[in-house]
Amino acid sequence: MRLAELAHPVHGTLRIDDGERVVLLGPSGAGKTVIVRELLALGERITGRRRRRVPQHVAYVPQSDGVLLDLTVLQNLCSPHRALAGIPEDRARDWLDLVGMSALAEAPTSVLSVSDRRRVALARALGLERPLLVIDGDLDPTLGRLLPDLLRVVPHLCSVLTTACTADEWVRTADSVAVVHDNAVVAQAPWDVLLQQNDPFVRSCLTWTMP
Repeated sequence: MRLAELAHPVHGTLRIDDGERVVLLGPSGAGKTVIVRELLALGERITGRRRRRVPQHVAYVPQSDGVLLDLTVLQNLCSPHRALAGIPEDRARDWLDLVGMSALAEAPTSVLSVSDRRRVALARALGLERPLLVIDGDLDPTLGRLLPDLLRVVPHLCSVLTTACTADEWVRTADSVAVVHDNAVVAQAPWDVLLQQNDPFVRSCLTWTMP
């Protein structure tokens, strides 16, 4: 079943099927965040329509992590934030435990490392109980290890979309990789299929992502 699809005359076509781990792959500046924002309908369209909220089937972890530094870890999940309601405390503690942050629930978010703040943002996103999880920004090793387990154990979570600058282990084992160049998806397939591409343009795009 197709969980989400972006078909756009400028940004190309991005497909996310139920149960898939999909990666947007391209060097810094290629336009991965542009594609993510188009998928989430956060960016302004050519028609000038007003910005819209994140669709109700998507939970989003932005590149900047999106946590509030003047709150504790637990408060970041329980307090209403922008257009999102707070998560009940008992459920919030469950999500923090799932991402390995329960011991720091009462800690100020401002003292956390960047990696730990990303896990707080992930716990907040999981608490929204939406089927598609979108994480913008390269995965650090901790998040990379967490996500396959989360797909197995979180009942509501169907698919994950992440972004990457280089073809790391997460990219090579993803169900589908969408190559991004100049703000557009230029090819999408499993990694081993992409490596067999004969299209010289796609192959040139891939050379920029090799570690």
